[in-house]
Amino acid sequence: MASATNGKGAESAYNGQVATLINQGLSSVPRVEVSYTSETEGTGGTIVTTKTTISGSQTPNLVISSDRVGIQTVRALVNHPKKCFDLDQVEGNDNRGISNGKITRSSIEWLASNTATFETISSVNLSRSFINHELVTEEDDDYNFVDQNLFIGALPLQSALSEPEFAADVVYAPEEDLTVVITMAASAGQDFNGNKGGEGGTCKFSYTLKRNTEYVFKLGSTIEPTSSLGRGGAAAYFYEKGRLLVVCGGGGAGGWNSGRGGAGGGPSIAGAPGSGSNGGSGGQNVTDGTLPFEGILTAGTRGGKIESCTTGYFYANNGFSPCKDVTDIPTKNPLTKWYNYTGDEIDESAELTRGYKASDRRTYGYRHNGGDSLTNVKGTYFGGGGSGAYGGDATRGFSGGGGGGSGYTSGDVEIIETNQGGNSTNRSWATIELKGV
Repeated sequence: MASATNGKGAESAYNGQVATLINQGLSSVPRVEVSYTSETEGTGGTIVTTKTTISGSQTPNLVISSDRVGIQTVRALVNHPKKCFDLDQVEGNDNRGISNGKITRSSIEWLASNTATFETISSVNLSRSFINHELVTEEDDDYNFVDQNLFIGALPLQSALSEPEFAADVVYAPEEDLTVVITMAASAGQDFNGNKGGEGGTCKFSYTLKRNTEYVFKLGSTIEPTSSLGRGGAAAYFYEKGRLLVVCGGGGAGGWNSGRGGAGGGPSIAGAPGSGSNGGSGGQNVTDGTLPFEGILTAGTRGGKIESCTTGYFYANNGFSPCKDVTDIPTKNPLTKWYNYTGDEIDESAELTRGYKASDRRTYGYRHNGGDSLTNVKGTYFGGGGSGAYGGDATRGFSGGGGGGSGYTSGDVEIIETNQGGNSTNRSWATIELKGV
């Protein structure tokens, strides 16, 4: 079959009622530039002008660009002596708001394409790239909201020292998809009697945050219950809606007579075992993207395991499966605010595409999974395991440290750096910055 030749390019068009033609050109690279006043942006008569440039309309590659972030609609008109209409167009069954899929211009019927959404994002984030931060809780209605222009500086997050088990750091990109670099660290295990706790695992990764989509950091401290009994370190967790994407494991706590705690693992790295004759095993390594679904609670000195999607409580009781997006229960709106585990809504939170399901005190989302020490001196427990994808085991006696928790990645993010250890502080933390800035 011979290739088609001598085709004619599509026609550009604009609505003169809302747009003003600035200039246009027909050359080897045809182009058009228009300006228009947005109906939704600005108040009190403020005029917002957007310039949209279209080039390559008579070449194989059509390029559309705009000087402002926003959403427009585009449509192509095609005229050719041998143009073909599909059956729906001929029979008038298409639903594009165009008579039989055609537009008549100068007594010529043009083939009209579907109307498509043209969403403009900033290519190099030269002036504004906002990320919003909601500090909410899983149990009550406490909250705090801030926003940060990542072009000006990174957004730092750190675990709370008061009730860190319930605090949740929710972030979202309100204006456009943002490609960011996230550095994350789990907390270290505690030192005991001169024996060092293991450092928390650390990592750096790149990911594109989708516009108006919920991302949740769970960042614990080396304080019970986010730490194990015996003060193993708390892991750092990163979720896209209800699905777990990245884990850095906490360090194991030091022993009493001897033995250091094992370091926690970054993504794709196991937790290190605690040293000494009674040292606990480190959390096992998990191949990227293969974390089993079920969460496992700790059992004595034995570490547990995080679940791969949030089971939650309120939404689980209303029929939502762990990995499923959530909706507003009364209205069925696919965009919903933050709900704590009892079903109380935070009115001030944003309506987002969400899927994270808050947990109650029974499981804490299986995140506090470092092994619990059964050994103490005058009521002071030591040698606890660090939490993580799999929690490290606690010491089994006086001469040994707890094992570090393991790290994990679902495989969705681009891992830039991953380390066993790296954070010697008692708090988990994360920073979010623009990629390439």
